[in-house]
Amino acid sequence: MDWQDFLAAPIAEVAQVAPRTMVYTMGGTRRSAALAGIVPESDAYIRWTREQLVAGLDLLFRYGVEHVFVAAITPDNFQETGAYRKRLIGFTDWALAGEEALADYGRFGWRVRLLGSEHIPELKPTADRLRQETPAQSRHTLWCLAIPHEDAPWQTIVAAAQRSGAQTRETLIEAIYGEMIPPITMFLSTGKLMFSQNLLPPLLTGKVQCYWRQKPGHTLREQEWREILYDYAYTRATWKADKEGRAEAAISFRHIWETAPTIGLGQRLGPFWYPAPTVEPPAV
Repeated sequence: MDWQDFLAAPIAEVAQVAPRTMVYTMGGTRRSAALAGIVPESDAYIRWTREQLVAGLDLLFRYGVEHVFVAAITPDNFQETGAYRKRLIGFTDWALAGEEALADYGRFGWRVRLLGSEHIPELKPTADRLRQETPAQSRHTLWCLAIPHEDAPWQTIVAAAQRSGAQTRETLIEAIYGEMIPPITMFLSTGKLMFSQNLLPPLLTGKVQCYWRQKPGHTLREQEWREILYDYAYTRATWKADKEGRAEAAISFRHIWETAPTIGLGQRLGPFWYPAPTVEPPAV
């Protein structure tokens, strides 16, 4: 399918090529709020960020994604100081399991689970509330990860193995998540081209295609999401069993390959990193 047909195709058709499981970890929410004229330390920021997140998740689920993992707490923000750190637990509880959030989940029919509350006891009531107030089964599940330090994912794996006696990856997945979950095949994030063990849930990594938006925050729009899905389903689908003549085809694009940029180099924009510009190759 070419891009113009894909852009105009019904959602149900596009959803057939969407990942079943993905990581959606948008950074830069405070930057996005500032650009929108919202003070990042204000209650308005908290409300606005949650609304933006729900809108982004709704887009992903409408396009066929079944399981979405988001980072509720990471080691970096758990170790922050100042006003943000003091409000983090309360913000997380309200954003994930407050009255407005639960109303949204009920409206959409989402199941929502918080993983990692064993490492942050203050969040155990949040995890319990989500389990009690959202469905036991759903076509769409939001998995929220609370990871206060780098060792937490490994501690989760070890504890689950000891508790269950699991001897295989499949049984260990069931011990941790309560069910089998399809492998993660897309990672969608913001900013620097990087990820860590606390952003990829334990044991679920498949052949992960990675995308890093440079627009900060949860501002994913429908055409942008279709562009990502088209690349994911078609542009990156270059593998073939028969490699005969494949390498020689590069000769037709010699200049592009021999002057290709290094993806990941960047520049500073004030206190932020931004990718270095690259020259667009000539049309094929």
